[in-house]
Amino acid sequence: MNNMDTKSPSNQPPITLMDLPNELHLQVASYLSYPDALALKHTCRHFYSLVYTGVHLKVDWLVERFERKLECPMEKCSFRTDESFCNARVRRIMERRRRHLECLRSPRGCLVIDGETCQKDLIPIWLKKRDRLQRARSCGYEVLVIGLIFLVLNLLWYMAGRLIPLLDIDFEILPASLRSP
Repeated sequence: MNNMDTKSPSNQPPITLMDLPNELHLQVASYLSYPDALALKHTCRHFYSLVYTGVHLKVDWLVERFERKLECPMEKCSFRTDESFCNARVRRIMERRRRHLECLRSPRGCLVIDGETCQKDLIPIWLKKRDRLQRARSCGYEVLVIGLIFLVLNLLWYMAGRLIPLLDIDFEILPASLRSP
């Protein structure tokens, strides 16, 4: 027996998703919701021609969102192509879904992925863009203190404006002999 004929498991290349037969690809894709199927479809040419993202999948996704009382596009949706279906509202919904911003907390995880995956402290999207969080932290408490000072001054100005007309009314009650000319 020749040592070259027998391969040890450590010498074999790892099996990837693309090594699986097309039948398994189709089976896996049949369990995906519309956003996940669309993401898989756009990973490579092989999946683009293989993964189904037709009308039935889009309608099922919208019905599922409606049943879970999640945001649904209220304007007309064109179901002809993926590009025409993914209008601005649908793209915003998918972005929120990707960032786990609409997850319902439960012991099993969230609506996107089962398991403990969601953040407990959600940061708004506008703050996540282009290092805004670091800029906000670099300001420290100075911005908070200046904001509170501005708020107090604004409240004092408002109260003074409400108080001055009351003082004018009191002066009109005085007799004419006591009023200054």
